[in-house]
Amino acid sequence: MTAPNREPVMNTAEMHTVEHLGATFLRNNEKYKDQIIYFGPMGCRTGFYLVIAGDYTSEDILPLVTEMYQFCADFEGDIPGAAARDCGNYLDQNLPMAKVHI
Repeated sequence: MTAPNREPVMNTAEMHTVEHLGATFLRNNEKYKDQIIYFGPMGCRTGFYLVIAGDYTSEDILPLVTEMYQFCADFEGDIPGAAARDCGNYLDQNLPMAKVHI
């Protein structure tokens, strides 16, 4: 999503927001929901890891990733899972800044 060591870096709030939105999208995707193992941020805050069970190429999942980021870019409203009962750091969210980086 960003090049290493170039500004602006993604802050944790926007990374956390993309994580919640992306994971929600992936877990509900009809074709891939049963193959999704993990979607989460890289520690360097330059992007995300996506781990899918199965024998897929990058070209196979490019439409899924593109659709996921479009979902995030278009999202409005309450961030899924951003509640005390669902998330250990639910207040650390920033939808407007997440959209800047998508």
